[in-house]
Amino acid sequence: MPSLPCEIHRDGEALRIGGDVDDLAVPALRSALELYGHLDPLVIDLSDAHYLSSLAVSQLVGAMRASEGAGRSFTICAEEGSAAQMVLAVLVIPHRPERWGPSSTDASAHRSDPKQALA
Repeated sequence: MPSLPCEIHRDGEALRIGGDVDDLAVPALRSALELYGHLDPLVIDLSDAHYLSSLAVSQLVGAMRASEGAGRSFTICAEEGSAAQMVLAVLVIPHRPERWGPSSTDASAHRSDPKQALA
């Protein structure tokens, strides 16, 4: 099966990440997280990601920890049943099992909290 290029774009307070977030896409992911990591709240929507490499997951966890350490809200969303949501659930990474959008609850209500990991 051919690889789908990774796409990253900002949509309001969300970074929408789609396609294959493989090792080749990690530098772009890292750059986006560095560029927008100061936002509060910051939402990472992985609903359209078809693949997440371990390096990509590591970058996301690092950004989450940096945001938490600075007291900023950082939320990872992935539509329930998506490839990304399944990876996040297996690794017990705090996330919201939904696509981020106008129908989603305010990001500040979803601070990355391990107790809400699979809420």
